[in-house]
Amino acid sequence: MNAKKTMTALLTTAVAASASAAGQTVTPPSVLAFQTAPAEHFQGKAEFARYPAIPGSSDAAALVRFEAGAITDWHTHSHGQYLIVTEGEGRTQEWGKPVQVIKKGDVVWCPPNVKHWHGAGERTAMGHIAISPQAADNKPTWLERVQLPSATAPDMAKHRQTTPLSAKQLAIVQIAALSPAGDSGRLKTAIERGLGQGLTVNEIQEIFTHQSAYAGFPRALNGMNTLQAVLKERQARGIRDPQGEAGTPPDSTDYYALGRQTLQTLGSPAADSVIANHEGIDRALKAHLFGYLFARDNLNYVNRELVTVSTIAALGKADAQLRSHLGITQRLGVNNQQLQRVFDVLAKEYDPQAAEQARRVWAERAK
Repeated sequence: MNAKKTMTALLTTAVAASASAAGQTVTPPSVLAFQTAPAEHFQGKAEFARYPAIPGSSDAAALVRFEAGAITDWHTHSHGQYLIVTEGEGRTQEWGKPVQVIKKGDVVWCPPNVKHWHGAGERTAMGHIAISPQAADNKPTWLERVQLPSATAPDMAKHRQTTPLSAKQLAIVQIAALSPAGDSGRLKTAIERGLGQGLTVNEIQEIFTHQSAYAGFPRALNGMNTLQAVLKERQARGIRDPQGEAGTPPDSTDYYALGRQTLQTLGSPAADSVIANHEGIDRALKAHLFGYLFARDNLNYVNRELVTVSTIAALGKADAQLRSHLGITQRLGVNNQQLQRVFDVLAKEYDPQAAEQARRVWAERAK
């Protein structure tokens, strides 16, 4: 027995002894000994750790963690099994019945000898506590591999730009670049021009909403306030600008999973990695930006990337992010000639230096 297993065995014995003699004990997750789930019974990556024994009980429990896409094979338990989902979103299926989605807080009871499988979602990780009644005699019987339908490849075609950028889209570039600069005078002019080119009030509001993820809420709120001032002045002159469609994301969905799907559609490698190796940043970008904001359907993917490219170019000193989003914009159908039009607007309406830097970043990426 290796040192780690010996420590776990000693810990289990100590916990059981102290529970009967000394009262309550607390076992932090950091002392649990995780093992890789066996590849002969699991598809994808999963790990598990057994919890300390429950004194006087014949049941046993383990914590199991599945990476996105990982699932068990078909199997049965002679005395059944309880599953308590502790994190993420996963799937389970009983033989002959549809696949069911299981989420944090759900409890699954699988009766004895019922053929089933369980695991993570297609694009979401999942963790659960597995409780085995009468553990010493509760024998699993492993059966065949689960054969799921092949995942449908993300469809970028429906999001691609198939025509040259319109005057309305180039107005987005100007507004998005001027907003972070805090020059309310020039921004007012850009908003007036955008309204004249066919942008609706809700589309301009959405520019600032999307921009908040890159330039921060203070700048986005300043942009909103400038828009309201413009609208008030125009109303005083008898101009009634069309409100347009409001963004209507799904009422209830897993925005983190949706964000990963969006990144896959955009061809970003960030879909399958933890952004900046930090869970907080990763969730903020995937769930809020690429999940929730991209689901708001009053700016399409191309127009959102025009907002992003213009904002990052205006802020400067973020070459890696600018390079990445220029690449996304190109994959969405905006060719080199059209990107040069974006740079021309930046040079003329915002700042020649920022435009030149954007050209340089793009030229270096294209090498």
